[in-house]
Amino acid sequence: MSKQSDENLRGIPMKSYDLIREGLIVLGVIFVLVLVLAIAFGSPDYPTVKAQDVANLQPIAYLEASAEILGGSSSVESYGPPYTNDTENAQNLLGVAPSRLLGVTNPISASQDLIIAPLQKAAVIDPAISTALSTYQAASSGQQQTWVNNYLAGLSKASVNNGQVGLPVGDYGPVEAMMNGMLALGKAGLLEGALANSSQLPYNMDYTNALLFFQDDIDHSVAEKLDVLGSTWGISNETGPFPGAWWTYPYTFLYQIPPMNSSPNGDLEVVAIMTVLILILLFVPFIPIINRIPKWVGLYRIIWRDWYKHYEGKL
Repeated sequence: MSKQSDENLRGIPMKSYDLIREGLIVLGVIFVLVLVLAIAFGSPDYPTVKAQDVANLQPIAYLEASAEILGGSSSVESYGPPYTNDTENAQNLLGVAPSRLLGVTNPISASQDLIIAPLQKAAVIDPAISTALSTYQAASSGQQQTWVNNYLAGLSKASVNNGQVGLPVGDYGPVEAMMNGMLALGKAGLLEGALANSSQLPYNMDYTNALLFFQDDIDHSVAEKLDVLGSTWGISNETGPFPGAWWTYPYTFLYQIPPMNSSPNGDLEVVAIMTVLILILLFVPFIPIINRIPKWVGLYRIIWRDWYKHYEGKL
């Protein structure tokens, strides 16, 4: 302590306190408690939705997702910045759309990056995929779309037998062989690796493509069964009978009330409200009237009642 501190605290009763020791004790108790609870209950989190699980357990859903991406009907195509130039659905607040200002920083062509590129890697070891890719890419865009539409229509009548998807007879062109290649990649657990953008690095650090692949019906279906959709408080819920991220309640609560719960600009509106609230809390000491509320309420006198009882007016 400084001389000034010693002077200011002269005459005030004090006792020694080892903050480091107390901190280490608390840290040790928490570590043991977390370890015991983890051994007793395990992780309450739902395991990651992997392509291998979807391909093996729900092969038709897997193929539908793949074919929709190939045909350009997935939501990635109209996502807008930072992935595509489609800014029609960009959220805006008072006419200002931050995503438009930032632009496309991570350009993605869904059919090329999520379907063609993985198949090109698989084509190196599978001539059937190589032939199908060449035929597909040589065809006109209209012919490609016809094959994809026919394939999607066939999937609606498909059956699964011993893990194999059986399609009715139809004109699917090379799309059937391409989708079989995608299914094989998924079943082998290789799709995420084939989608990786940073495969030249020792470790993949970019999972954007893998996360976008199932973001529509499949991820939505899993989230709905777990009761963790945005309409059901999303991330503030935990899977199973466990408390969730309760500290996000002020944020997720805003998604449950009008107009945010139905607004196309809901995300931006929630962020703006939270930003204003945080700034108000940050600048409370400098905002007239508001900075006097703590003194008027007098809660501090209850918290420090022992000090006021013994020393108020004596120093």
